[in-house]
Amino acid sequence: MGLSKPVLYLSHFFKRYRQRYYELLQSVRDTGDWESWLVFFLRGVTEVSNEATETVRQILLLREGHRQRNTEQLGRGAANGYKVLERLYQQPILSVADVREITGTTNPSANDLVHRLVDLGILTEITGQKRNRRFAYAQYIQLFNEGTEA
Repeated sequence: MGLSKPVLYLSHFFKRYRQRYYELLQSVRDTGDWESWLVFFLRGVTEVSNEATETVRQILLLREGHRQRNTEQLGRGAANGYKVLERLYQQPILSVADVREITGTTNPSANDLVHRLVDLGILTEITGQKRNRRFAYAQYIQLFNEGTEA
């Protein structure tokens, strides 16, 4: 599992400390106080880096726990469970048709696997519908939402 995009979002730091951000920018304009701005910016890089490191640690723990649950609970279906689990890190919302494509199985087999992954707490149905349902890897998605509320 590799990250294809950066995970350091300084904009969240700037939003969190919006007032200080604007004060320091104004200070650079008014008095040329670049040092205070740079200290603030580097503090942001440090804070966001620490948050990103923690997020990656949580992802690895989640992945390992779900791989273990897959191994222990899915029996013969574990190989296809792994395929779906690995795809969830790139595509955390999917349908039964997506699972069918990922696993190369029939629609009933893909549907059964999805239900088993729901029962294991790995997937969550998010549409509330009987047809054209979508399933989310909610615990994974939540890791990216923590700390981003402003």
